[in-house]
Amino acid sequence: SASSASSAAGAAMPATCKDFWADVPEAPKDPILGITEKFLADSNPQKLNFGVGAYRDDDGKPVVLDCVREAERRIAGKNFMEYLPIGGLKAFCDESVKLAYGEDAKCIKENRVAAVQTLSGTGSCRLMADFMHRFAPNAKCFMPTPTWSNHHNIFRDGGVEIQGLR
Repeated sequence: SASSASSAAGAAMPATCKDFWADVPEAPKDPILGITEKFLADSNPQKLNFGVGAYRDDDGKPVVLDCVREAERRIAGKNFMEYLPIGGLKAFCDESVKLAYGEDAKCIKENRVAAVQTLSGTGSCRLMADFMHRFAPNAKCFMPTPTWSNHHNIFRDGGVEIQGLR
């Protein structure tokens, strides 16, 4: 019957999945997310969570800042909706560099800063690891403690030596 066939298929799938993942070790707990776990376990009603960097109200609900809502309002429906150039939106990269270094920074004036837009923090780390491995194979990544646990894997898997920084 159809139901017994699907039951048999469903029963076989977990074993197949289990076999596929059998040699993949569980990742270690993330130290930054561990701060949130400790926060959730704490019964103190006046506790504050400084772990992940998301603003929350007194009820623990996410807060979106007024300036973020205003930025959304200003750009909604106004952006180019096609693929961006491979390096990203030039204006975004230029303004990001000014924000990071300061508008009058010597390194910007001397054209010594390069920037690309990436999908995310994790994506940018992987892109940088691949770039370093290919174009600066002896370079090291100086990684702070704590950092997101996946950062270690990204640079290690990208073939970049990691050195602690504190």
